[in-house]
Amino acid sequence: MKKVIFSLATLLSTTVIVAQSNTSSIDQSGDTNSASITQVGLSNSNTTMQLGSGNNAETIQGSESFVSRNGIVTQMQTGDKNSAFAQHEEDNNEVYQVQTGNANTASSTQNLVHFGGENLSEQLQEGNGNSSMISQEGNFASFGESNYAGQGQSGDENKAETTQGGVENFSLILQSGAFNSATMAQVGDLNSGDQRQVGEANAASAEQWGESNLLIQAQSGGGNVATSLQGSSSFDSRGGIVDQLQDGEENVAFAQHEEDNNLVVQTQVGDENSASASQNLRFFGGGNSTTQLQVGNGNIATATQEGDTGVFGEGNIVSQSQSGDENNAISEQSGELNLSSIIQTGNLNMARDTQIGSGNSTLVNQTGTLHSSIILQNGTNNAAIVTQSGGTTGEL
Repeated sequence: MKKVIFSLATLLSTTVIVAQSNTSSIDQSGDTNSASITQVGLSNSNTTMQLGSGNNAETIQGSESFVSRNGIVTQMQTGDKNSAFAQHEEDNNEVYQVQTGNANTASSTQNLVHFGGENLSEQLQEGNGNSSMISQEGNFASFGESNYAGQGQSGDENKAETTQGGVENFSLILQSGAFNSATMAQVGDLNSGDQRQVGEANAASAEQWGESNLLIQAQSGGGNVATSLQGSSSFDSRGGIVDQLQDGEENVAFAQHEEDNNLVVQTQVGDENSASASQNLRFFGGGNSTTQLQVGNGNIATATQEGDTGVFGEGNIVSQSQSGDENNAISEQSGELNLSSIIQTGNLNMARDTQIGSGNSTLVNQTGTLHSSIILQNGTNNAAIVTQSGGTTGEL
């Protein structure tokens, strides 16, 4: 076993604890090697390359009063069961981690204790059973701004996780293969997340707390699951956008919002898909919109928007469109001034719209055979229009 410990801080004079523009480079070949690097100062850089299995690379830039700016860490490992770790404090730092092989682990931590910003972390893994994690901390107000986290994995049964705190942060996760999982959490305002998966039985999950956040989840393949939660603990979710796209068979998409002025768009192409959206949890919120589009057979779309008549849950909109066979669209709204539109084209479709409140309006357009439309409205000034062409008649 070879072990390298390279600490630039300890090489300095006892009277000078912070240096600038330090550079280190480590190249190791073989198994169970270990490289540990510590750098304190400005504009430091480290490159660690390891070839073999069971190797460990660790680089820490910054300590003692957060001295770490404009630093660059590059870690490259080829082999199985290797691990890479990088840590930064303060701002304008960069981490690049590349691993080729199976059962490798990459971890990057930046913005320690709500401090720092404009940091970048990129992780690339090729192989099976790998895991990657990026943590960029911050708070709602002034720190943790404009960070970037990018993760790319190719292979099966890989895991990617990102957590970010602050404002205007961006997270990108790309996975290709089967049985992969992607998890992202962002706390703050004006954050963006993008999760894209290609393969079978993948799972994408994201949670965002704050205002004006954006999430995109795109999956291609069968049996995939996409889950989005915007808002929790004191209902922080306003002006959020969730866009979920699934292309394949037996996929499931779910999106949940709290508070007001949020938008959900769910698009599914393929057979036996299921989409579900929930907004205005427990009589709170308003001005939310849900759009669901399904193309294929055996699809089910469900949208629920809650509210208390005359108080919250006002002005919500649900729009559902299905093309194919055996589709099922259900929209339930409780509140004022709600609008629900269900359009189905194909055979054996069923639409149910339940609205409780005042000023509600529903429009159902069905073309094909054996359609059924059930609408129940409880309140005043409600309007319902059902148009059916071919097959059995509907019920109103």
